[in-house]
Amino acid sequence: MNIIELELQKADLVREILTSTDQNLINTMLLVINEYRNVESKKEKPKKRELGFLKGKAEATFHNDWRMTPEELGMV
Repeated sequence: MNIIELELQKADLVREILTSTDQNLINTMLLVINEYRNVESKKEKPKKRELGFLKGKAEATFHNDWRMTPEELGMV
Protein backbone atom coordinates (compact mmCIF):
# COMPACT_ATOMS: atom_id res chain seq x y z
CA MET A 1 0.00 0.00 0.00
CA ASN A 2 1.41 3.37 -0.94
CA ILE A 3 0.85 6.74 0.72
CA ILE A 4 -1.84 7.83 -1.74
CA GLU A 5 -3.93 4.71 -1.08
CA LEU A 6 -3.53 5.22 2.67
CA GLU A 7 -4.62 8.86 2.42
CA LEU A 8 -7.66 7.83 0.34
CA GLN A 9 -8.63 5.25 2.97
CA LYS A 10 -8.30 7.87 5.71
CA ALA A 11 -10.43 10.32 3.72
CA ASP A 12 -13.11 7.65 3.19
CA LEU A 13 -13.11 6.83 6.89
CA VAL A 14 -13.43 10.49 7.89
CA ARG A 15 -16.24 11.00 5.36
CA GLU A 16 -18.06 7.96 6.79
CA ILE A 17 -17.67 9.22 10.35
CA LEU A 18 -18.80 12.76 9.51
CA THR A 19 -21.90 11.59 7.65
CA SER A 20 -22.78 8.85 10.11
CA THR A 21 -26.07 8.74 11.99
CA ASP A 22 -24.98 5.74 14.08
CA GLN A 23 -25.10 7.04 17.66
CA ASN A 24 -22.63 4.40 18.92
CA LEU A 25 -20.03 5.51 16.38
CA ILE A 26 -20.58 9.18 17.24
CA ASN A 27 -20.28 8.51 20.99
CA THR A 28 -17.13 6.44 20.47
CA MET A 29 -15.53 9.20 18.42
CA LEU A 30 -16.44 11.80 21.08
CA LEU A 31 -14.82 9.60 23.74
CA VAL A 32 -11.66 9.26 21.64
CA ILE A 33 -11.48 13.01 21.06
CA ASN A 34 -12.00 13.79 24.76
CA GLU A 35 -9.36 11.22 25.75
CA TYR A 36 -6.89 12.81 23.32
CA ARG A 37 -7.62 16.27 24.73
CA ASN A 38 -7.07 15.03 28.28
CA VAL A 39 -3.74 13.41 27.40
CA GLU A 40 -2.55 16.52 25.55
CA SER A 41 -3.51 18.85 28.39
CA LYS A 42 -1.66 16.73 30.97
CA LYS A 43 1.68 16.98 29.14
CA GLU A 44 4.20 19.04 31.05
CA LYS A 45 4.97 22.44 29.65
CA PRO A 46 8.70 23.24 29.37
CA LYS A 47 9.88 25.37 32.26
CA LYS A 48 11.45 28.75 31.64
CA ARG A 49 15.21 28.80 32.07
CA GLU A 50 16.42 30.58 35.18
CA LEU A 51 19.37 32.96 34.80
CA GLY A 52 20.26 32.74 38.45
CA PHE A 53 22.46 35.29 40.18
CA LEU A 54 23.47 37.01 36.88
CA LYS A 55 19.89 37.94 36.01
CA GLY A 56 19.76 41.56 34.86
CA LYS A 57 23.48 42.21 35.43
CA ALA A 58 24.85 41.79 31.91
CA GLU A 59 25.16 44.60 29.40
CA ALA A 60 26.44 45.09 25.86
CA THR A 61 27.85 48.32 24.44
CA PHE A 62 28.16 49.03 20.71
CA HIS A 63 30.41 51.93 19.80
CA ASN A 64 29.73 54.36 16.93
CA ASP A 65 32.32 52.72 14.64
CA TRP A 66 30.83 49.22 15.00
CA ARG A 67 29.86 47.62 11.69
CA MET A 68 28.60 44.22 10.63
CA THR A 69 27.78 42.93 7.15
CA PRO A 70 24.45 41.21 6.33
CA GLU A 71 26.43 37.98 5.78
CA GLU A 72 27.80 38.14 9.32
CA LEU A 73 24.32 38.72 10.68
CA GLY A 74 23.10 35.64 8.82
CA MET A 75 20.55 37.62 6.81
CA VAL A 76 21.73 36.37 3.43
